[in-house]
Amino acid sequence: MDSFFVKVVFLGAAFVVMACSRKRIAKYLSKIPLPAWALYFLTAIPLIIVEEDINCMASWCGTVFIPPTLPYLLIELAIVYVIWRVMKKRNIVPLCIAYCVFGIVWEMTLGGLRGASLPLPFYAFFVLWVGISYAFVSLLPLTILETGRKA
Repeated sequence: MDSFFVKVVFLGAAFVVMACSRKRIAKYLSKIPLPAWALYFLTAIPLIIVEEDINCMASWCGTVFIPPTLPYLLIELAIVYVIWRVMKKRNIVPLCIAYCVFGIVWEMTLGGLRGASLPLPFYAFFVLWVGISYAFVSLLPLTILETGRKA
């Protein structure tokens, strides 16, 4: 799986499967006898590792098993968790979309898309891809929180 396109298809397909069956997966994972917050973070870690393996391919962080961005993304997800806890109506879809928008803005101003001189169609693809990547990392963990609350 060295090809970028193969990894894009893999992550895209995994995201579609996860988005379609996220409630069933979260219900299954919620049976693990841990608090919902612990499952939230334990589920996010492998998703971050897979996502960063694909998105950091061009730089050195794509060549190590534990990406150096893991602590930063976990801090971001901790902030998302706090926001979820504070929210009165705990609907995860707007929160996930807000996190995706944050990720796009982050990558365009401070991250990998900053200063990218790409043709507009490629730049648009990468902006969309960043949003999908942030959704990939956050959707299932947030669903676990939602499922844990209902259980």
